[in-house]
Amino acid sequence: MVERLWSIFRIDELSELARLTKFVQRNSKLCVEKFLDILFKDASGKRGMSLLDYSNELLSVHGVSISAQGIDERFNDYAVQFLRRLVSLVFSRQLSCPFETSFLNGYQSVRIWDSTKIELPSGMAVDFPGFGGGASSAGISIQYRYDLKNNAGSSLEVYPATYSDTWFTEEAPVDKNSLEIFDLGYVNADFLKRLDEGASAYVCRLHAQADLYNLQGEKYDLEKTYRWMRLYHIPVHSVMVLVGQKRLPSRLVITLVDEQTYQNRLKKLQKEAAKKGWTLSKQYKLRIRMNLMLTNTNSEVIPDEKVYMLYKFRWQIELIFKSWKSSGWHLENIKEVKYERYMCILYAKLLMIILSDRIYAVIAQERYQREGKILSKGKCTKTLCEQIQWIRKLINASTDTIYLILDKFARLFARGHDLARRKNRINYQDLFNIFIDKSE
Repeated sequence: MVERLWSIFRIDELSELARLTKFVQRNSKLCVEKFLDILFKDASGKRGMSLLDYSNELLSVHGVSISAQGIDERFNDYAVQFLRRLVSLVFSRQLSCPFETSFLNGYQSVRIWDSTKIELPSGMAVDFPGFGGGASSAGISIQYRYDLKNNAGSSLEVYPATYSDTWFTEEAPVDKNSLEIFDLGYVNADFLKRLDEGASAYVCRLHAQADLYNLQGEKYDLEKTYRWMRLYHIPVHSVMVLVGQKRLPSRLVITLVDEQTYQNRLKKLQKEAAKKGWTLSKQYKLRIRMNLMLTNTNSEVIPDEKVYMLYKFRWQIELIFKSWKSSGWHLENIKEVKYERYMCILYAKLLMIILSDRIYAVIAQERYQREGKILSKGKCTKTLCEQIQWIRKLINASTDTIYLILDKFARLFARGHDLARRKNRINYQDLFNIFIDKSE
């Protein structure tokens, strides 16, 4: 299976894809594997390469003499299509390698959703419109879904920053027997209904302004429930409700937060409200005293007390985004260049991210099965970035070279890369163990 993933980087497959996308239409000194190699060189750096740097790299490493202008001409729509298709193919060939088959037993996939926005120089606003105001007038939004069940990326899409998360839900397919975990940006009645009708489960937060009704169609008294839970020290409570104007039936799971958490939330919201000229209502302040979760999962499969714990897995995608913007990937540091060149560099960075993620997944799975320990994704990503030159060697690599690279990283990960336990905090392995079926 490892060979199947990296076979796409062999010359014959790369050349076939390049011909299909018309990136290669005739013999050229700048063949596809050399073009990809210098792109990986650029994508692995923080500063960014000039066209002259590309020309010098080709001459010094590959013995190919091409002018800076000649290289610039190769950054065209065909190159963008080639790299976009390559990203898609690498994603489709990712390994399915769950740590533990009994993790959230009964679901074929367990996906966490999120997006991250990256501001670009304002000169790129025509191709990548942003919001302006306090932010740049140019930017991109990267939509990412990660499958916790199978320890693999699920989808990766690039859009202008002005495309909302809700817009993405209109395009996303619904898979039967999947569990989808997402934040407020993706929550809308049409999407939740589509998941429900497609036999797909969801766990998400209730929007602060969403109306709630009981099953008889009367307004649900959230304040009354809050006071009752406080009075009788009830830690978690659930009730079937109808949500929003479309009266979507869902299980509402309520947990109370401590005073410190409430004050932290209030302080953050007051700061945001002052900045945008809002006024926090009494009802809004009431809602942030609770964790309000919506789910259509079966309570026998996901009990009330585990719903919010399940939502906490979203931390993992935040760590992934953090590694994208730091740790060596530096997605925010692509300099202002023409559209086609920017997209090629961006896709090259995403390719290297995907490949490093697969290296981590293969080694982390073997480590868990051998010792029952989970490797820290953040620590491993940092090491992968520090040794990024080895990922360039995967282009047209033999099977022996692939396993040599995997073995090199496995030895590095064996030293101080385990997931650390933080005092008074539940870490990923704790959450992971909660959802393992120990009866198997």
